[in-house]
Amino acid sequence: MIGYIPKYVYTIKTSPKPQGIREDPSKWISGPDPIDHDKYYAYSKHKSQAKFRNEDYELTWDDWMSIWPHDIWLQRGRGSDDLCLSRLDFSEGWTMDNLEVIPRLTHLKKPSPKRPRRPKQ
Repeated sequence: MIGYIPKYVYTIKTSPKPQGIREDPSKWISGPDPIDHDKYYAYSKHKSQAKFRNEDYELTWDDWMSIWPHDIWLQRGRGSDDLCLSRLDFSEGWTMDNLEVIPRLTHLKKPSPKRPRRPKQ
Protein backbone atom coordinates (compact mmCIF):
# COMPACT_ATOMS: atom_id res chain seq x y z
CA MET A 1 0.00 0.00 0.00
CA ILE A 2 3.07 2.20 0.05
CA GLY A 3 2.69 4.89 -2.57
CA TYR A 4 -1.00 4.14 -3.22
CA ILE A 5 -3.06 7.26 -3.85
CA PRO A 6 -6.78 6.64 -3.23
CA LYS A 7 -8.99 7.89 -6.05
CA TYR A 8 -12.31 8.30 -4.26
CA VAL A 9 -11.48 8.91 -0.61
CA TYR A 10 -11.92 12.40 0.82
CA THR A 11 -8.65 14.29 1.14
CA ILE A 12 -7.82 17.89 1.94
CA LYS A 13 -6.40 18.21 -1.58
CA THR A 14 -9.74 17.38 -3.25
CA SER A 15 -11.85 19.57 -1.00
CA PRO A 16 -10.09 22.44 0.79
CA LYS A 17 -13.26 23.58 2.59
CA PRO A 18 -15.39 20.50 3.27
CA GLN A 19 -19.08 21.13 3.74
CA GLY A 20 -21.65 18.83 5.26
CA ILE A 21 -20.84 15.56 6.95
CA ARG A 22 -17.32 14.23 6.56
CA GLU A 23 -16.79 10.66 5.46
CA ASP A 24 -16.38 8.13 8.23
CA PRO A 25 -14.28 5.19 6.94
CA SER A 26 -15.53 2.94 9.74
CA LYS A 27 -19.02 3.13 8.21
CA TRP A 28 -18.04 2.28 4.62
CA ILE A 29 -19.52 -0.95 3.20
CA SER A 30 -16.03 -1.91 2.07
CA GLY A 31 -14.45 -1.17 5.46
CA PRO A 32 -11.85 1.46 6.36
CA ASP A 33 -9.18 0.30 3.86
CA PRO A 34 -8.82 2.98 1.11
CA ILE A 35 -7.96 0.35 -1.54
CA ASP A 36 -11.11 -1.62 -0.71
CA HIS A 37 -13.08 1.63 -0.83
CA ASP A 38 -11.77 2.31 -4.35
CA LYS A 39 -12.61 -1.29 -5.30
CA TYR A 40 -16.19 -0.85 -4.05
CA TYR A 41 -16.59 2.39 -5.98
CA ALA A 42 -15.28 0.69 -9.15
CA TYR A 43 -17.60 -2.30 -8.55
CA SER A 44 -20.57 0.03 -8.19
CA LYS A 45 -19.68 1.90 -11.40
CA HIS A 46 -19.09 -1.38 -13.27
CA LYS A 47 -22.46 -2.76 -12.17
CA SER A 48 -24.27 0.46 -13.11
CA GLN A 49 -22.64 0.58 -16.54
CA ALA A 50 -23.66 -3.03 -17.23
CA LYS A 51 -27.23 -2.20 -16.22
CA PHE A 52 -27.20 0.84 -18.54
CA ARG A 53 -26.06 -1.39 -21.45
CA ASN A 54 -28.74 -4.00 -20.56
CA GLU A 55 -26.12 -6.67 -19.87
CA ASP A 56 -26.74 -9.48 -17.40
CA TYR A 57 -24.73 -8.89 -14.23
CA GLU A 58 -24.41 -11.60 -11.61
CA LEU A 59 -21.25 -10.48 -9.80
CA THR A 60 -21.46 -9.74 -6.09
CA TRP A 61 -19.13 -7.64 -3.98
CA ASP A 62 -17.48 -10.84 -2.70
CA ASP A 63 -16.95 -12.02 -6.30
CA TRP A 64 -15.37 -8.65 -7.13
CA MET A 65 -13.00 -8.97 -4.16
CA SER A 66 -11.93 -12.45 -5.29
CA ILE A 67 -11.34 -11.24 -8.87
CA TRP A 68 -9.29 -8.23 -7.75
CA PRO A 69 -6.89 -9.07 -4.87
CA HIS A 70 -4.73 -6.10 -3.83
CA ASP A 71 -1.67 -7.11 -5.86
CA ILE A 72 -3.74 -7.48 -9.08
CA TRP A 73 -5.79 -4.34 -8.33
CA LEU A 74 -2.65 -2.22 -8.22
CA GLN A 75 -1.84 -3.33 -11.81
CA ARG A 76 -5.22 -2.10 -13.09
CA GLY A 77 -5.29 1.05 -15.19
CA ARG A 78 -5.60 2.67 -18.60
CA GLY A 79 -2.21 1.82 -20.06
CA SER A 80 -1.81 -0.87 -22.73
CA ASP A 81 -0.05 -3.25 -20.31
CA ASP A 82 -2.36 -2.51 -17.37
CA LEU A 83 -4.95 -5.11 -16.41
CA CYS A 84 -8.68 -4.97 -17.08
CA LEU A 85 -11.69 -7.22 -16.63
CA SER A 86 -12.98 -8.78 -19.83
CA ARG A 87 -15.67 -11.27 -20.76
CA LEU A 88 -14.69 -14.49 -22.51
CA ASP A 89 -17.91 -14.47 -24.55
CA PHE A 90 -19.39 -11.03 -25.23
CA SER A 91 -22.83 -12.52 -25.97
CA GLU A 92 -23.10 -13.72 -22.35
CA GLY A 93 -23.43 -11.61 -19.22
CA TRP A 94 -21.01 -10.76 -16.44
CA THR A 95 -20.67 -14.03 -14.51
CA MET A 96 -17.73 -15.62 -12.72
CA ASP A 97 -17.52 -18.31 -15.44
CA ASN A 98 -17.33 -15.71 -18.23
CA LEU A 99 -14.55 -13.44 -16.91
CA GLU A 100 -10.83 -13.03 -17.29
CA VAL A 101 -8.35 -10.42 -16.11
CA ILE A 102 -6.12 -9.56 -19.06
CA PRO A 103 -3.93 -6.66 -20.29
CA ARG A 104 -5.94 -3.87 -21.94
CA LEU A 105 -4.14 -4.27 -25.25
CA THR A 106 -5.21 -7.93 -25.42
CA HIS A 107 -8.77 -6.90 -24.54
CA LEU A 108 -8.86 -4.22 -27.23
CA LYS A 109 -7.63 -6.69 -29.87
CA LYS A 110 -10.52 -9.05 -29.17
CA PRO A 111 -13.43 -8.56 -31.58
CA SER A 112 -16.71 -7.64 -29.93
CA PRO A 113 -20.19 -6.86 -31.30
CA LYS A 114 -19.73 -3.18 -30.40
CA ARG A 115 -16.21 -3.03 -31.81
CA PRO A 116 -16.22 -4.99 -35.11
CA ARG A 117 -13.02 -5.63 -36.99
CA ARG A 118 -12.44 -3.58 -40.11
CA PRO A 119 -10.59 -5.24 -42.96
CA LYS A 120 -7.10 -3.87 -43.56
CA GLN A 121 -6.65 -2.08 -46.86
